[in-house]
Amino acid sequence: MKLVTFRKGKGEHVGVITGDRVVVDLTAAGVADTMLELVRSGKSGLAAARKVVKAANGKGAKLASVKLLAPIRPGKILCSGINYKGHAEENPNAKMPTYPHFFAKVSTALAGPEDQIVAPNLTKQMDYEVEFAAVIGRRLSRPAESDVMAAIFGYTLLNDVSARDVQFLDNQITTGKNFDRFAPLGPCIVTADELTDPNHVALQSRLNGRTMQNSNTSDWLFSLPRLIGYLAQIMTLEPGDVVTTGTPAGVGIFQKPPVFMKSGDVIEIEAEGIGTLRNYIIA
Repeated sequence: MKLVTFRKGKGEHVGVITGDRVVVDLTAAGVADTMLELVRSGKSGLAAARKVVKAANGKGAKLASVKLLAPIRPGKILCSGINYKGHAEENPNAKMPTYPHFFAKVSTALAGPEDQIVAPNLTKQMDYEVEFAAVIGRRLSRPAESDVMAAIFGYTLLNDVSARDVQFLDNQITTGKNFDRFAPLGPCIVTADELTDPNHVALQSRLNGRTMQNSNTSDWLFSLPRLIGYLAQIMTLEPGDVVTTGTPAGVGIFQKPPVFMKSGDVIEIEAEGIGTLRNYIIA
């Protein structure tokens, strides 16, 4: 299922996008008021959602008529750095890592599909990063790597927007990654039972229609069990947490010449099986 959070009137609802681009309202059907509630409900919640979709028989709101929001408000957003061979190779200052490493995105950086991102005055090097992300479905604390995949609820996309001149100023990764709306998330969460091979997912980013990144998760250095298993040795991961898997080659700072986002630009990131997350840069 492709699960979304959308605005209906003044409220936020959880829904399912069906094949004919219709949104079936799970909140109105009493399944869940929020995506986090649905994630926490596990298999029983998903079973109830499927039942509602079947009963809807193709009826619902047209996707084009609703405003999609970030599909979930995660308790934690943990982003993997240098987890694609191509990205490690394009970065002249990067060393091929032997262990996964992470940084955090904070809640105020969250943005949704089609949202505007204000270009901050403090940066002249606003960059994009397409990131395939896992949504945690059950509590993970020091798990065996073999237990990780069963704990994943589904998958989504995160654009790891980065102010490079801030990020690389005395290694200010946290500040460079966490301007407001620097974490667009969406457009949906695809449940793990539908996206069954996360190791081979095509990824792209496009700036004003020009393809900047064109790769595949098969270029990972660390697989999901290794990546998430290692992270969960350090901190407990809880339902609704989002863990990204790094970005492939082609980010703006390593283009020749460098390419950065500016007011008036449209940035799109896309993943096979998930869809396209589009945002607009404004002054």
